[in-house]
Amino acid sequence: MKSFLNTSSDGKVMIDRVFKAAVAAKEDEIKSGDIVVNATLGTLFDEDQNFVAFKSVWNAFKDIEDTQKAKYASSIQGNIEYRESIYRWLFSSIDEKMKAEIIATPGGAGAISSTLKNMLDPGEIAIKPSLGWGPYKTMAAEFGIKLLDYNMFKDNYFDIESFKEVTNKVMKEQGKVLVIINDPCHNPTGYTLTSNEWDQIIEHANILSASGPFIIINDIAYIDFNMKGNDWKKHFKKFNHLAENVMAIIAFSTSKTLTAYGARAGAQIVITKNEERLNDFKNAAIYSARSIWSTVSNGAMSLFAKVESDEKIYSKYIEEKQYYVNLLKERSEIFLKESKENSLDIYPYKEGFFITIKVEDNVYKETVYNRLMENHIYTVMVDGGLRVALCSVPKRKLMGLAKKIKDCM
Repeated sequence: MKSFLNTSSDGKVMIDRVFKAAVAAKEDEIKSGDIVVNATLGTLFDEDQNFVAFKSVWNAFKDIEDTQKAKYASSIQGNIEYRESIYRWLFSSIDEKMKAEIIATPGGAGAISSTLKNMLDPGEIAIKPSLGWGPYKTMAAEFGIKLLDYNMFKDNYFDIESFKEVTNKVMKEQGKVLVIINDPCHNPTGYTLTSNEWDQIIEHANILSASGPFIIINDIAYIDFNMKGNDWKKHFKKFNHLAENVMAIIAFSTSKTLTAYGARAGAQIVITKNEERLNDFKNAAIYSARSIWSTVSNGAMSLFAKVESDEKIYSKYIEEKQYYVNLLKERSEIFLKESKENSLDIYPYKEGFFITIKVEDNVYKETVYNRLMENHIYTVMVDGGLRVALCSVPKRKLMGLAKKIKDCM
């Protein structure tokens, strides 16, 4: 009998490992109390295990008129004030003009999803890191796009040779490359590429683009929790040196930046020397926006613009955010030190919300995952390992955690 659903949707079931693990941890906390270590949640929690919503941000939201929160956005592309604020947020530390188009999206997920939809045909290949955010797979499947991985690490550094090999292969097969790079503060490892690693990526993209379009999606969801602060954003100047047949799409999100996870505001920031293709992408992205989510929340865009443009609010925000950047550093130092002492093998970590324990065998990984749960320790299974969310675990619970995990292996 014919299904109500079309053939591409029939049989789809969404199983989210993060939310599944988080629910199990919450249930155990109700039964077992404070002995539970919930390292599943990718949102900030303070040292008393309270969810963090920046006061500097949400007090500012109260001052926005209700009518402004309630009304539609002024443009499908996104309010002009919002887009101008994003431009300054990302590029104000750069001493030259960045030619870019900005399209508002519902979070970073909307930015990445829309880009995949508009850049590749069903059956074509997108390239992602071997260790990466799970929804990349979901998004690709939604649009009938195949995935191929480049190996993330070699000798504790970015595996540039694998990156080159895989992109060369895909360019030869389909005449176009789309590759996802999650940087800085990579989810799930906490790695940040060096300036030299980015130089090698861009040099390779420029050379390979002689054979066809080369698209880089730079997922910057955690950008505002890097250790260098706004200085890291000078990195974007490198995108001014892209060849004409290379396009960079920066996927920006206010979710982590403002602790505004539920506000669902982000953007595609599109950079290329090819003005015709830049305009084509803008038009396609706006068309997709209207057909899928229509407009991004007016209140959320107004909030970001207010935080960015009001010097007093911005100053309070920077001070408040820096406290948590410092706290993440303190938490990571505890776990890194004890991991080394207990010979717990982890992927190279530099900064950010997560650390991942290296467990490459899938059967063994699930065994360890279940043993940890039996000992009231909740992690998230990811490709290549078990993710520990430093962002949600207080220092007192991180002390001794590496040994407990090692004892379960």
